[in-house]
Amino acid sequence: MTPENRVIILTGATQGIGRATARVLAGAGCKLALAARRVEPLQKLAGELTAARHQVVAIPTDMGDPAQAAALAQKTFEAFGRIEVVINNAAIGVRDRVLDLQETDARRVMDVNYFGPVALIQAAAPYLKANPDGGLIINVSSIVGRRAMPGIAGYCASKAALEKMAESLRLELKADNIRLSTVYPGVTATRFNDNSLGGSPTGRGRSAGAPPEQVARAILKTIRREPRDVFITLFDRTFVTASMLWPWLMDKLLSRHFR
Repeated sequence: MTPENRVIILTGATQGIGRATARVLAGAGCKLALAARRVEPLQKLAGELTAARHQVVAIPTDMGDPAQAAALAQKTFEAFGRIEVVINNAAIGVRDRVLDLQETDARRVMDVNYFGPVALIQAAAPYLKANPDGGLIINVSSIVGRRAMPGIAGYCASKAALEKMAESLRLELKADNIRLSTVYPGVTATRFNDNSLGGSPTGRGRSAGAPPEQVARAILKTIRREPRDVFITLFDRTFVTASMLWPWLMDKLLSRHFR
């Protein structure tokens, strides 16, 4: 679909990929409902974009609370009169071995990364169905949702759940002309690891990663072309493909790297 004048919900809008995406989409002429848990940075970003004459509303939302996630759809409709794209970008990580993983951390990650997006999709679906040309849901997953890594099992599980939910939902909503795309970033140059839950050291063996602006441009392209799956770099696509073709070899390489 053409992005100009499209009403878009973007979660996790104040940091990293979300903040870069907000700026890219605003520059493309989208009307944005920006959601994030932290009120001050959210209002600051919305103010910057509004001052630049972009159409933006800030809706403070904790995606770990399904009631707030569902209310985000209604508030967006009240602000703009329609919803055409939902981008589930908000996420948190957890860095611990499975045997050390705290239940409270694991549940918080699943609430934000999986149950929140499900609640938002359920609430937004009637508005998407009402559009003459349907709507688009973009879930920002991760390559580790396709190939789990040691030390971050809780995060991997949440992203795998998001991906598998999308596979079912894509078929369930096809008759309603609601399309689904899943974006799989690899390592990205953000403070995501620094803000993760858990007790393990962060960033060990971690490359600098792709800039968040590169992911943001990929999300804009996803709105235009609506592909099923989106990888940010050739390495990301190769990593996932190799993991599918030779899982035993990837087990060996990752085990050696994280030993």
